[in-house]
Amino acid sequence: MNKTMKNTMVIAALTFAFSVANTAQAEESLGEKAKHTGNKAVDATKEAGRDLSDKVCETINGKVECVAKKVKHKAETLKDKASTKVEQVKDKVD
Repeated sequence: MNKTMKNTMVIAALTFAFSVANTAQAEESLGEKAKHTGNKAVDATKEAGRDLSDKVCETINGKVECVAKKVKHKAETLKDKASTKVEQVKDKVD
């Protein structure tokens, strides 16, 4: 079996798995929806706080000295959002 055929089979299998997963999703309960809305609000608040901290750092210390802190904050924000999304998907499947 050549490489192209293997790649095609992998793509077909993944497409099938995602289509089955999407059709098998259950509805979230009202409590789960409220929890996810709260989690998203917390994420947004944390992101706003980090952005403000970055602006203050840039104002006081200059942009160059705050780059590492800014990158760290962006990574934390992405981690928070990913965690919230994973929890939401998990609750939909349950």
